[in-house]
Amino acid sequence: MVNGLKQHVARLAFGLSVASIVFAGGPRLSAPAKRAQDAAEKPRGLTPQERRGKSIYRRGESASGRELTAIIGEMDVPASTLACAGCHGARAEGKTGGGMAAGDLTWPHLTKSHGHTHPTGRKHGPYDETSFARATADGVDPAGNEMIVAMPRYKMSPEDMADLVAYLKRVEMERDPGLTEERIRIGTILPAAGALAETGAAMKDVLVAYFDDLNSRGGIYNRKIELRVADAGADAAATTANARRLIRDEQVFALIGGISAGADPELAALARDEEIPFIGPATLWPQIGLPLNRHVFYLLPGVAEQGRALVNFAAAKPQMLKSRVALVHTEGGITAAAAAAVETQVKESGWTLPVKHAYARGRFDAAQLVPRLKQQGAGVVFFLGTEGDELRFIKEAAAADWAPNVFLLGVLSGRDLPRAVPPSFKDRIFLSFPSVPADITPSGIAEFRALHEKHKFASRHTASQLAAFSAAKIFVEGIKRAGRDVSRDTLITALEGFYNFETGLTPRLTFGPKRRVGAAGAHIMMIDTVKGEYAAAGGWVSANRRSANE
Repeated sequence: MVNGLKQHVARLAFGLSVASIVFAGGPRLSAPAKRAQDAAEKPRGLTPQERRGKSIYRRGESASGRELTAIIGEMDVPASTLACAGCHGARAEGKTGGGMAAGDLTWPHLTKSHGHTHPTGRKHGPYDETSFARATADGVDPAGNEMIVAMPRYKMSPEDMADLVAYLKRVEMERDPGLTEERIRIGTILPAAGALAETGAAMKDVLVAYFDDLNSRGGIYNRKIELRVADAGADAAATTANARRLIRDEQVFALIGGISAGADPELAALARDEEIPFIGPATLWPQIGLPLNRHVFYLLPGVAEQGRALVNFAAAKPQMLKSRVALVHTEGGITAAAAAAVETQVKESGWTLPVKHAYARGRFDAAQLVPRLKQQGAGVVFFLGTEGDELRFIKEAAAADWAPNVFLLGVLSGRDLPRAVPPSFKDRIFLSFPSVPADITPSGIAEFRALHEKHKFASRHTASQLAAFSAAKIFVEGIKRAGRDVSRDTLITALEGFYNFETGLTPRLTFGPKRRVGAAGAHIMMIDTVKGEYAAAGGWVSANRRSANE
């Protein structure tokens, strides 16, 4: 299975290789100087309780899964719509706007020994944990005075309240790693040895050139970008360990681009646990998760999104919607993930449950499968198998005088497929692709070529280089939108505001609070059996809507 995955992702210039951890980029210090700098810059990480409190303060969400409620007037609303940080600021420093003032919630301020006198004349002594909990739940200060009506009251468990207080005791001292007044340190994960070493080197060339060029123009808000590169490992465990070392030892602010294929669940979980933004990892298997993993932003669709787009395209055709559906796939891995997405989308599209056939990799028997599916009257077949199996299936079907509509994932299909399809399958084979040449605009390719000409890096593995370039662009745009007072949280919020963002090298990208795949869909192509080449069939089809084109 691992070898098959590598072959698939290599075709898209994605991959995984074997090597030990290596860091590169930025000026080199002597060992003692570097240790001194790291000791001075390395902030203490939040404790688990403080992290839980941060989730409550910043987003109105309890890590326990318990729903938090805010009461404003006579109305109950989810606390996520009235999170503390929205009024009191990301650092609890207090904010003034719209004629209203939200007070300083930092713990040293709340617990000042001489108490507080507010502009309205209301006076009270210092808060402690008990009086703060009462103020939050009942809207009364330590002296028993009613607080202003605009202050919501919150319903939460004692455990959640303790978590919130723990975070407020730390909030003013919290500082995101890798972020100073002069620089932002970022990281990426790339192979440096083995069969895919050249792919990693090609992507690294682009990232180094891009950020060097940006720094030569003053950086972002006068901050220079420092890039650190961690090498991928021999397996998912090694890759994750190397990435964790990069995050913790090198104190990086965010992960940009790179390759997560082969360790997708592990790296996504690491980003969530470390609360670090991970922007644009190259993979065919985006890990979205329930609840949503808010820290990972994928640019292009994986096999699941492409599979759903195929279903949406087919379901928009009345004649196909009347047909019986079959779902054929290899067991395990990314094809099983794609099959699960297809099956769910088939149900949502109004079809009856598909006839399913799963087979072990390397053990496909077209002669046995074709007669059975033909007898069962399948008119639409979603075939998600190993490269080469799809052509064996199509040729066997043609020999049996049976020509159903066949839907394939283009990234898992053979290169020679267009020239090998029998004439009887004219206009009956459809494939999804995450990107096509038409996605590359003149301005986009001109920008990339200008960087190439200026920095003279080798032009190789172009798809990978464009992917790295696009990830870097998304990161920089997110930092610009987040502003000078950027943090990991504000960067995530800024990225969630992207709508139809044009990189010039990918489909347009849209993110949101509940969307983490920028191009959530696929281009649908068909095979012209006369010319032996691909032809447009449905343009760009969304994975999220039953109707087709966006």
